[in-house]
Amino acid sequence: MSSRRNDNPPPYSPSSSEADPLIGPRKPYRRYRSPYLYVALIVLFIIAIMAFNFSTSLSNDPLDPDVRERIRKDWDIELRQHQKEVLERIDTQKRWRVEDNERINLREQWGAEVEKHNREVEDRLKRDEEHKSHMHEQWKRETEEHKKEVEELRRREEQDRIILREKWSREVEEHEREVEERRKHEEEERLRLNMFWTDLASHTCTTYATREYTARLVNVPSYYNRRVEACMTTPVKIHGVEYMPKWCEDHGPNDVIGHWEVDQHEPDCASYWIRYKNLGCISPGSGQRRIEHYLEHLPSGADWKEFCATTPANFLGMHFMGSEFCFQNKGGTYGHWVFDDESCK
Repeated sequence: MSSRRNDNPPPYSPSSSEADPLIGPRKPYRRYRSPYLYVALIVLFIIAIMAFNFSTSLSNDPLDPDVRERIRKDWDIELRQHQKEVLERIDTQKRWRVEDNERINLREQWGAEVEKHNREVEDRLKRDEEHKSHMHEQWKRETEEHKKEVEELRRREEQDRIILREKWSREVEEHEREVEERRKHEEEERLRLNMFWTDLASHTCTTYATREYTARLVNVPSYYNRRVEACMTTPVKIHGVEYMPKWCEDHGPNDVIGHWEVDQHEPDCASYWIRYKNLGCISPGSGQRRIEHYLEHLPSGADWKEFCATTPANFLGMHFMGSEFCFQNKGGTYGHWVFDDESCK
């Protein structure tokens, strides 16, 4: 709000006093304008709207030639647009009819193909069934023929086996008869020639409780060419029991050597196990336990591996014909056994 500056003092008035204000009185300020201004603005706005509507009504007057020409052009445009839409609709309907006909044709063609396919499937199933039936009959015939062939083959093989068995039996009997005749002949000839053993000698132990013996066959003529046969059929008495040689060596008429391995009454060859030692489970969860023994009474000069493998052992209610693993440590022979044990699982 503006204020005026008073450069001149107020006029002197005889009626003024010291109590009068220095600034003179002002005109009252109108804070609010007159309502007539707003009314005038509203009236002008209404008049403008009426003038616009009037001009618009004048431009759309059907009696006006320009308006009629404009309307005619608009009608022509709308008519052409309508005709175009009609043509497009007719063309669309034609395409629809063509597509419908094509769909009908396709449906009929598809139906015909389906019927044809069904007929082909039925024919194929029928042919397959006939083929299966034919193959089944053929398989049955072939099976029967195969069974007959197998039975015939078995019958022939059985006949051949019977013939071979009879032939083999005859050959065995003939061979045994020849062997017996030859043995009798050799025995008679040996007795006639009075062949006998001399120089019977015992040797080292060959295996557990077994010792080797040798002897020389005497009274063998120089012309006799069946010295080995005579050696193998001439028994010798060892510990009061007759034994036949295990093998013979022919070094000449007066040097036929027989060899025996006697496994009875040979206590010097009987080794045995001592110092039973339980080595525990092989490994956790293995389910196997290891046992160790020391081999005692091993004959001098004997094969420690042979005696370790043939000396029987008994422990924990089990019997073993020999050790499973053998080794020597500091001149001693040891055997190990490994067996299943549930407590090691």
